[in-house]
Amino acid sequence: MEPLGRRNRRVVETARLHRSRIRRQTGRTIIEGPNLLEEALRAGVIPEVVFALVGDHRSAELAAAHDFELATVDAAALERIAATESPRGPAAVIDVPAPARIGARPAVVAWELSDPGNVGTLIRTAAAFGWDFGHMPGTADPWAPKVLRAGAGGHFRVSIGQVGSVGELDDAGLTTVATVVSGGAAPDSLGSGRFAVLVGEETAGLPAEVVAAAALRVTVPMPGGMESLNASVAAAIVIYELSRH
Repeated sequence: MEPLGRRNRRVVETARLHRSRIRRQTGRTIIEGPNLLEEALRAGVIPEVVFALVGDHRSAELAAAHDFELATVDAAALERIAATESPRGPAAVIDVPAPARIGARPAVVAWELSDPGNVGTLIRTAAAFGWDFGHMPGTADPWAPKVLRAGAGGHFRVSIGQVGSVGELDDAGLTTVATVVSGGAAPDSLGSGRFAVLVGEETAGLPAEVVAAAALRVTVPMPGGMESLNASVAAAIVIYELSRH
């Protein structure tokens, strides 16, 4: 059978999952690359279909082992599905998991953080330290393909859920910690606890009312004189220090 081309109906429909509206309507998204596919399978997530290039023997082995559909595509079709330059595949369609309740473990919470790379990195960091991930409305879709790529498989190791207010986190028994550029305590001075670290937009930071509502404020010391750090880098430092306790 000839591999599917970029104009094939299934290829075109799958590529539409890069649009947030289509993901919301269908409840599906795209994961790309062998590592993400294997992370999903280890977590018990079985794809609806996997698109792979001719000669992708590893994807064929996984399809036989896990009983999912494998569709062979040409390079142009895979590029359309993956929406990255020269993708190696495979690309898989999965159902977006139902939102989880945040509060059973410490969590990092993205507050209207719009950059997909930062959101994905926060999820990857949360997974590395055994935390969960919460997000406010206005944050980049955690299940967007770009966020999934940045998350490097972390999505399948954490609980991901939406948060409506600081009060929700308080009610869940978490100690809320607002990350601020200046004026907060050093991360290693906060002691032990079950924390929810709040991370805002890189340029604007957290809204003033969110900072005021949080139980604690934290600032990463920067003796080198830089004004600020990348949002996900700063959050990773805070999470590391809090995890040490």
